[in-house]
Amino acid sequence: MENKSQKIRVTPEMILNDMGIEKVSNFFCEFDTDGDPLYGVEGAIPQVHPRYDHWWIGQTDLSFTVELDGTYQITDMYIYNNYGAHKARVRMGTPFKWEFDAEFVPEDKKWTHFEAKYETQYINFSFNNNQAPSEIIIYGYKIAEKTDIIPERKPHAKTKMDKFVGMNAFINDGDDILRCVNYIREYHPWLWTCTPDLEKTTISFNLSLNKCWDFDEFYRKTHEFGVDVCPVISTHSKRQPKDGTCDPTDPKNYMSYATMLFQFVARYGHNKKIDKSLIQVGDDQKVKIGLGYLSSVEPLNEPDGTWLGREPYFSPFELAAFLSMCYDGHEGMYKNVGVKQADPNFKMSMSGGAGLNDNYIRSMAFWCKYNRKDGKLPFDVINAHCYCGKRVNKNDLGQKSKIVNVNTDERGNTADMVYVGVSPEEGDIAGRFDKIREWRDRYCPEKEIWLTEFGWDTNQSYDTATSAHAYGEYTGRQVQAMWLVREYLLLSSIGVERAAMYMSRDCGPEETAVGKYGSSGLVRFPIEVSANNVIQGNKKDSFYYVYTLKETLGDCVFDSEVESLNEYVKIFKYKNKSGKSKYALWCVTSNSTKIPGYKFKVGKGEYNLVQLANEAYRGKISELENKDGYVTVDISENPIFIVEK
Repeated sequence: MENKSQKIRVTPEMILNDMGIEKVSNFFCEFDTDGDPLYGVEGAIPQVHPRYDHWWIGQTDLSFTVELDGTYQITDMYIYNNYGAHKARVRMGTPFKWEFDAEFVPEDKKWTHFEAKYETQYINFSFNNNQAPSEIIIYGYKIAEKTDIIPERKPHAKTKMDKFVGMNAFINDGDDILRCVNYIREYHPWLWTCTPDLEKTTISFNLSLNKCWDFDEFYRKTHEFGVDVCPVISTHSKRQPKDGTCDPTDPKNYMSYATMLFQFVARYGHNKKIDKSLIQVGDDQKVKIGLGYLSSVEPLNEPDGTWLGREPYFSPFELAAFLSMCYDGHEGMYKNVGVKQADPNFKMSMSGGAGLNDNYIRSMAFWCKYNRKDGKLPFDVINAHCYCGKRVNKNDLGQKSKIVNVNTDERGNTADMVYVGVSPEEGDIAGRFDKIREWRDRYCPEKEIWLTEFGWDTNQSYDTATSAHAYGEYTGRQVQAMWLVREYLLLSSIGVERAAMYMSRDCGPEETAVGKYGSSGLVRFPIEVSANNVIQGNKKDSFYYVYTLKETLGDCVFDSEVESLNEYVKIFKYKNKSGKSKYALWCVTSNSTKIPGYKFKVGKGEYNLVQLANEAYRGKISELENKDGYVTVDISENPIFIVEK
């Protein structure tokens, strides 16, 4: 290796962003045009690049770590500053211990030199965000190759459809809605059941603290229905889960929330050997352990959401610390707190992320590598939300536009822009999981991946987030229903273990529910529940389509994609335990494409056709004629199923 100091190229894959959401790779994006200031070679003046998407982020300190592709002798750094004098902090050495720690003040509108001699693989930069520089150049030479070996991708188990089809729902949904899916992500704030206290956290389940809900009964009946409920125990505006006793990257800061989780899992998990003296319930509550109603839990919802400001936002390091305490009391450092100390076999999901942010997950893993003895992510499930939509100019709704995740795309001036839902194929929902799936398969193949929010509004205005607009012969409700089924199918084909649409019911009248996801339910408002807890009418097409999907493929696993010989047709093959085949067929377009009289090879056997239809719980079922191993069907954008008897 040549020991001459040279510019070190920094790529986005080398950067671990402490804040999780900013475009910090922009600090190194003009490598080829910056010149070579150490040797007096002038280049172009660095541009000012936008790095953050929300107003409050610019008011926080900015910190990120560069993980180089080996150990380098760092010799010099240059920073180009466009914002006036300010301090820059540089740290090198062992992450979170940083043996080298220095500050300097770059000059205004020029390359400022900083001598930084140290052997390291890791360099941490921090700035006042409003005065962060435009460009950074690192100089040095490699003295050792990276010792970490990139693991081979490991094949992942096939998706089990009997636990796959899910939705977001609530404790007061009708029983027939709850039976629509295999799995429910059930929202409730932790203060509905918990009185947090650092000395003694008290829990009430039956009735809950708000004197309305009986959680014992709700979890009992859903368990009896065969519906797997995963509670997402969220925050409340009056109480965040931070105790405020120490640094938010210290797991101890989350003691009261993690204590609540221990009590929750002790009651509803499967471990019957818990010491009853550890149970902390209200005076009006009965002590119960190991009821066996639940098998998983999710602490917090979208803690990486930026729209509420800094206080409720969790950076990757903060969330890793929080989850470490929630998972196992930070590896048992704190007793009788966390999920695994109540039931080692209970599954804990990562808090559902507002978007598919692989850098955020890698940054959490970085914290765990240096702050947990096992070096592992403290959860069993990688969990994210993603909605398929695009932003277009409202004066030209027909134009093509970049696909975005509208759940997180809140940036810039939106006065002339509207959001429009697109199909899961146009939104490339399968491809958008590629980076997370590859990282999971290499570094933590034992973990599952769940998509716990997706969907479309049926309100037909352009004031909603992801409107499923009517087109051709299809109503908006039919479009929503078709796209939901198609997304479930696509996700099952890439190995996502669970998928939960958002959500069970509309927030208000469909015609006026223009808020984000206000009309994305399977049931329209008003929600009327009968004396025997059944919804009276107002079920959308999507309720029946999703119910039919669950009933048709519930006993199957995804097997393979079948070549259709038609660019517009997608065919998936599923198999059940007895070896019987089931096929899903549909057109991937959204322009009323139809393929009549499609001959499909099935081989020997008898087959039924299942068509999705409104007010049909199991679809419209008819017998298909098998002629020499072929059946003939009409294919459209509304999926059909060919089922071996």
